[in-house]
Amino acid sequence: MRVVVVTDEAREVDAEAGDGGLRIRVDDLEAATGWHLNDDGLCRGEMCVPVRDRGALLSDGLIDLAALGQALHCPTVVDAEHGVVAMAEPAADRVSALESLNAPDVTLPDLDGKPVRLSDYAGKKKLLVAWASW
Repeated sequence: MRVVVVTDEAREVDAEAGDGGLRIRVDDLEAATGWHLNDDGLCRGEMCVPVRDRGALLSDGLIDLAALGQALHCPTVVDAEHGVVAMAEPAADRVSALESLNAPDVTLPDLDGKPVRLSDYAGKKKLLVAWASW
């Protein structure tokens, strides 16, 4: 089945459903999440996270996505019925971002629809107003 894996962006990959979870091929891991599995553990760029229990993560060439989130210390929600997996940033990264008081560099449209990045106003005070009808 095709599933959508949401990390920093949404990516669609093939997966197998079973026991209420979803598993993807090791070869599809990097395309789905940005991480790859090697002898050092799970790696993305220069960062590697050791994997203590490879058996809980990997079986028959397939990676369990809930176990992947657990290994990376990322809050993860798996909805096998609807084919969706969402993985948040690790708690330590979120705490660090909050403590730094630095906002993420978001891009939003201005009143004319032109994209504007928050970093375009570096060193200036900013006020972001959000509104929702619900």
